[in-house]
Amino acid sequence: MFDFFKELFEGSCEGAEEVNAEDNLHLAAAALLIEIAVSDEHFCEDELKALEKILNGKMGISQPKLDSIIEQAKAEQGDATSIHQFTTLLNQHYSPVQKRDLVQYMWQIAYADGNLDKYEEYMVRKIADLVHLSHSDFILAKTRAKQEL
Repeated sequence: MFDFFKELFEGSCEGAEEVNAEDNLHLAAAALLIEIAVSDEHFCEDELKALEKILNGKMGISQPKLDSIIEQAKAEQGDATSIHQFTTLLNQHYSPVQKRDLVQYMWQIAYADGNLDKYEEYMVRKIADLVHLSHSDFILAKTRAKQEL
């Protein structure tokens, strides 16, 4: 029993690894959503509000963790030389439905400022390809995002 508590406080027990893995997935998804928001060279207040709504309401990130995840994701996205590190992680752990939902969230971010920029659209298409989303799911995600406007 003492070993369990020792592992718990050292962060090496299974529960801690699961929480850390979930945080890493949230971080990867948030970094990709931020990539969409900044691909048109500006990250406006409407896009930030949409990001917060998606992370909190759709992905279930608690309010206390929300600001931390967004700040970490901004740093990761800014430091990343490629989006492949994020898409690889999501490919390993996300189901096809989760990938479709993520692409839908990307479209929601792209539409949040009322203007779909060609660079935002390009990035959504690129990421959809990298997460191996079928064309029909890609179209479905875009349609659903438009309906939620």
